[in-house]
This record gives sequence, structure tokens and C-alpha cells, in this order.
Amino acid sequence: MNVFKLALKVAARHWNYLLIYMVALGAMSLLGSGAIEVAPHGEFKADSPKVAVIDRDGTDASAALAAFALKDAEEVHVDDSTFGLQDASAKDLASYVLIIPEGFQGDLLAAARTGGDAPELQTVISYQSARGSLVDQRVRGFAQSLYGFAASDATASAVDVARSADKACANETPVGFLAVDSQGLSAKYVNYAAFSAYALFAASSIFIAVGLSSLRRGALRRRLVLGPVPSGRYGLQVGLACALFSVAIWAVIAAAGLVVFNPLGQGAPLAAVCVVLAAQLGFALVGGAAGFLMWQLGASDTMANGAGNIFGLVCSFFSGAWIPLSVMGENTRLAAAFTPFYWATDAMTQVSEAADITASLALQAFGEVGVTFAWAAVIALVAVALGRARLRESGA
Repeated sequence: MNVFKLALKVAARHWNYLLIYMVALGAMSLLGSGAIEVAPHGEFKADSPKVAVIDRDGTDASAALAAFALKDAEEVHVDDSTFGLQDASAKDLASYVLIIPEGFQGDLLAAARTGGDAPELQTVISYQSARGSLVDQRVRGFAQSLYGFAASDATASAVDVARSADKACANETPVGFLAVDSQGLSAKYVNYAAFSAYALFAASSIFIAVGLSSLRRGALRRRLVLGPVPSGRYGLQVGLACALFSVAIWAVIAAAGLVVFNPLGQGAPLAAVCVVLAAQLGFALVGGAAGFLMWQLGASDTMANGAGNIFGLVCSFFSGAWIPLSVMGENTRLAAAFTPFYWATDAMTQVSEAADITASLALQAFGEVGVTFAWAAVIALVAVALGRARLRESGA
């Protein structure tokens, strides 16, 4: 096992890579999971976006629309001029600016009673946040209510239409804080585990590929190749060193999740926590296998850093860690099934959403995690095969 010990010793000299990727990306996983946030206190308070309304119509319908747009908002004033509107957009003076065109009420009533198109509302929506877009959805919903009530009663006056729309849109859903006893995996813990896939992959692959690069250089490379250790056993010992580093990285990041989120102390089933830990181990082993492959291919430090980050981000994206796959297209969801992190992430999601962890569910979840382990094994075998081929080509 001399090659194994030498690989551990050589790679350990590059501990700075391990510290950067494991600590920095691990902290990013904690932030992405929502673990660090201020606990809510007191009553729920709705967000108050800055809204400006320019009413060029001055009628009952436009007044009702303007009042609804300003409801639960902080009113700001914007000049009704091209420069004023451009200034409001450029300086983000208002999250949402509503411009009600002249003749809005007459055009709305006529369109509703003849089946035509409602008059267009002019808006300026801030690019700084989603507040303006949310206000726009509410305002357009109120305008549709005006149109609907005008269409349903051809004899109703503009005042009656406005009152009916006000009444229909006045209902609000009460919101408050409710403390409950957790009986399963918390969403934050599962989010942390999903986000940690990138950290585990990047830390393992880059540290291994860069750390073992010395074994390919100069006299050390020739000594190892010409030594008594067969090429197959040589690759196996280096692969075992890669696996050991991956397990060590997994142990640190997984332990951080257990300490910060304390899933067992919060009442999560042991089987569910084991699924999450196994999934994280699968992420780390895939990263270790990828680092072993890059080392066998002779990747430079720059190439290893770039490839480790790119592939880590791509695999994390297709796993649904960053954006839920449910909102993506069918082709994207199909492609995700052929990536290594998808199966382990899906297993964590299933056990977190289940009311009870049955034996069949646990077996299914561990089976999906096994697919990620299979990816690691396949990548490692490909790396060994390529390494032997490169040795034969070099005449060793």
C-alpha cells in the first residue's frame, strides 16, 4: 500500500484547496438553505412596495383602480412626463408606476358591453425586485373585475361597477405565525443537503485532481511507473486514496448539517436522516471519482478548477437543487434523469414529504441513492481504464 500512502501524503500538501472549497462552498450551502435568518416575532406585516399612479382619466373607474393599486403600498409621486417616467425607472424611485390612459372608463365600459378588448394599462415596473411584478398582477386582476362586472350588467353605471369590483377584491386571507412540533425532516435541512451537492462535488474533485498532480511529474512519475506495482494495483491504490478523501470531506459537511439543523433532535425519523447522509456521501464519491478521472487524463490545475466548478453547477442544476424541476420543461426533466445528482436529490425529497417512512419507501429511497453510487463507480472504472491505456501508450 505504498502508493496509497504516498497519494495521501502528496494530496494533503494541497490543503488550501480543500479549505477554500469545503469551507466557502459549505457556508454557501448553509446560506442557500435559509439556516441563517432572523426569527419572526409579533404579527405578520405585509410588504409595502413603492407605487405611483398617474390618472389621466379622472373618472370613477380610474379612481377605483388607482385606490386599489395604492392599497397596502407606499405612495410616491412621479412627474407625468417622459423624463419623469424615465427618471423613476432609472433611479428605482418606485417599484411600480401605473399610468391610466385618458378615456379609460368609457373604453372599458364600451369594450365590456360589446365583447371587445379592454383598454391597455401602461406600467413601469422596477427591475430591482419582484415587488412591482406582484403589484402588476393584482392591478390587472382588479381591471379584469371591472371588465367582468361591466359585461355582466349592461345597465350598471361606472360607480356601481367600481363598487362591485371593490367588494369582490376586498377579501384578504388572514396570515399569522404558527409554531408546530416537527415530526419529520425540516425543509431547511433537506435544502442544505441538496445545496451541498455542489460543495461536495467541487471540493472532492478539485482537491483530488490538483492534489495528486505531483504523481504525474518528473522522476516521481517514472519511479512509480517503472516500479514493481502492476498498473491495475497502482490505479486501485490511488483510487482508494481518492475515496478516503471524499469520505473525509463528506464527514465534515454532513456533520455541519447535523449540528446546525439537528434533525434527530427535531423528531425526524432515523431512516430519513440516513437517506440524506447517504445521498450526501454519493455526491462526494461522484466528485472524488471525477477528480480521479481528471487526474488520469492529466488535467492541469486550471482545467481541474474549471471543470470541477462547471460540472458541479450543471449537475446541481439538473438535480433540482437550485430550481424545482416541476417548473421546467419535459425535455429538461428527462435529461435530468441521466445525471448523477438527480436520483439522490429525488430520494431526499420523497422521504422529506412522506408522512411516515415505511420499509418500502426506505428501500426505494436507498435504491435511488444507489444510482448515484453507481455513477461514482462507473466514473472510477472509466478512470482506471483510461489510466491503463495511457500507460500502455507511453510504453510502460
